[in-house]
Amino acid sequence: MESLSDDVWDVVITGTSIPQSLLALALSRSDKKILHVDRHSYYGGDDAGLSLADAQAWVEDLRQSTSRVFKDASISRFAEDGSGPPISLGPSRSYTLSLSPQIIYAKSEFLPSLVSSQIHTQLEFLAVGSLWVLGDGQLHKIPSTREDVFNDESLSMKDKRGLMKFLRYVMQEEEESTTGSEKGNTSISLKVALSTKFKIPDSLQAPLVVLALSPIAADLLPFDKALARIRRHMRSMGHFGQGFGAVVAKYGGTAEIAQVACRAGAVGGGVYLLGHGLQDLDATSNTPAPQGTDGGDISLIECTLSNGTRIRARYVVGNRDDIPAVKGATEEVVSFCTTWRSVNVIADPLRSMFPPTSDNGPIPAVAIVLVDDGTPHNDQNPIYLQIHSEDTGECPAGQCLIYASVVSEDGSSKDRLQAAVRGFLDTVSAKDSLLWSLSYRAVGPGIFSTSDYPPPRKHSQVILFPPKPQDVAFDDGILHAVNEAWQVILGPEVAANSTFLRFEERESEIED
Repeated sequence: MESLSDDVWDVVITGTSIPQSLLALALSRSDKKILHVDRHSYYGGDDAGLSLADAQAWVEDLRQSTSRVFKDASISRFAEDGSGPPISLGPSRSYTLSLSPQIIYAKSEFLPSLVSSQIHTQLEFLAVGSLWVLGDGQLHKIPSTREDVFNDESLSMKDKRGLMKFLRYVMQEEEESTTGSEKGNTSISLKVALSTKFKIPDSLQAPLVVLALSPIAADLLPFDKALARIRRHMRSMGHFGQGFGAVVAKYGGTAEIAQVACRAGAVGGGVYLLGHGLQDLDATSNTPAPQGTDGGDISLIECTLSNGTRIRARYVVGNRDDIPAVKGATEEVVSFCTTWRSVNVIADPLRSMFPPTSDNGPIPAVAIVLVDDGTPHNDQNPIYLQIHSEDTGECPAGQCLIYASVVSEDGSSKDRLQAAVRGFLDTVSAKDSLLWSLSYRAVGPGIFSTSDYPPPRKHSQVILFPPKPQDVAFDDGILHAVNEAWQVILGPEVAANSTFLRFEERESEIED
């Protein structure tokens, strides 16, 4: 560890969540001296993909430490208490349980960045397939395009006309949809707009909430936000192939992307140190940089790692849980909300949930279900189930994972999630197939709150990534925050003559 103290680091990145990992990737060809640390023994941070043993250790660690992102974690083992199936869990390492499962839309900014940065060759992407609504004990497949609506024999001609009219409206050019009478879209909810402007009955509103992947109920969802999210879905459909509009990375989603990005950072010369976090930092020491070093006009930040090693850096970057408090710094006030989550191991592959995306299309690896659990007046936020098949590589063959989530401050939501998972399993004839479950709360800004981009600066040389929304789909705002941090570190002149996450292919590919 003495060599770490001897060097002056241009950047110390703490934590390997997706923003920090993408920043390491962006800086991997900048000739900067980068030290990338993580207090955990695994990659991914808040986006990690955990084995069963790692999940148990994570729960125990949360009980002993203070996290501003995750809280109230617990594990239930149904295979052991007799309430589960006779099938046992597989080996711990045969599971990759994502703490932040997210799909990536085909028309996102994120996917082109993965391609231009050349790490796409180390990733395998799988199709996100059908969207469903579960209500009254029945599963209903949601038409995802205007063609699907036209061909859906379960819809009356009147309902088809109403839905087609609405979807045509959604697909208007963005500049057209923000002019004239449509300026009122910000002041009404999706529910009001569907009922009054499009005469769409309540029974058909849940499918449109699914197309928006809205975390809040239709009567709380601003119509303009719903339009943007449904438009995102519609424009992504068919981009990579008929019948689907989003993908996930195999072997853990964003957890796998974070690890591959860190691997590229290491190939670029970055030094990686797992199991070591930042214990303390002093941004007021005004320690001058040694003579003859680049960036000598920038004073150094004195940092202490969790093992006591002292290091010096020009910039320190991380998130709220990874960077110690800076003396004299003030925290920005952000409005947060709670998302209850659970990760469920199912002793059934549930293959019926993954029909081909089209006649010649791929077999999808993910299905999304909105659970209409019959709450009074339907005024509670929707529950989403992301079903990940065995093809994702996240579980052994013959099993699948169900990631359940609901935005709610109510502690009873943990039980509501479990009831939704069991109700779904009953519906698909997989009763008593629940083997294991991890439940926890995830805290983040509201999905529709104003994002803190660029990232706030706790100090001119300490960059704090803003907390990310707990959304079902990846938020491109994360990429914007990483870009801003990259520009600060490179400086305006260098950044102006560089391209963010755009590299030439290396002569030798990164090997696993």
